[in-house]
Amino acid sequence: MDDTVTCLVRGPASRYPSGYLWLYPAWFIILCAAVVLVGEGVTNRRLPLWFGVTEVGGLFVAACTAVGVLRTARRVAFWADARGILLGPRTAGPRRSVRQVYLPWAEISQIRLVQRRYGVLVDIVLSAESRPVYRPGARRQAGRLLGTLVMPAVAGRGRTALTMPRLKPPGYRVRICEMSAQDLRVALQHVMPYEIPVRVLASLAALRLVTWSGRRAWQARSSWAVRQVPPPEPSRPPAPAEHP
Repeated sequence: MDDTVTCLVRGPASRYPSGYLWLYPAWFIILCAAVVLVGEGVTNRRLPLWFGVTEVGGLFVAACTAVGVLRTARRVAFWADARGILLGPRTAGPRRSVRQVYLPWAEISQIRLVQRRYGVLVDIVLSAESRPVYRPGARRQAGRLLGTLVMPAVAGRGRTALTMPRLKPPGYRVRICEMSAQDLRVALQHVMPYEIPVRVLASLAALRLVTWSGRRAWQARSSWAVRQVPPPEPSRPPAPAEHP
């Protein structure tokens, strides 16, 4: 079967780490403080109100514009074919293991779809018998965000939010654009080599309820722990098919 489902992923999750958007308020405060300190240091007097309002207002508009662009950005980072699902953009080099996640159909127990304003939220639930997933600890994630705050040029070099698994039960969530839940369900069922449950839920509240109720059942079936498990040897995922 040569069919491939290719979807656009919404937001910065396919390129930047989890929590990246929260750095913009911090950068805004730092730049505003720098404007005030530099301005008072150059003029040797308190800055006039009109100057502070215009400078801070300009920075605020720029920060809101950048956040809006990142939240609505779209990138091809979801691929599904007869072998499995590949999350992440097409890339090569040593960072493939942190920017891509390959999920064979044999390791997926269920897929849940929730219709959203921008498209559909995809919740991929891994089976209890799947390979252990790796999720960095809170300290490592905080240190990475702090390093990005100090050196913005290194943003996007580590594990992206798209490849950051959810724990208990392990899985991934993807925001798909320009596709309805029913259309995506039909497309995924068309490329699956065998039947895997694909549920369409009515709302996020229903998704949270289903996720909460399934945690204990997963913990009872699971035979391994997922927190702080070292990453396995990265397997080379199949290259997505080219389409004109």
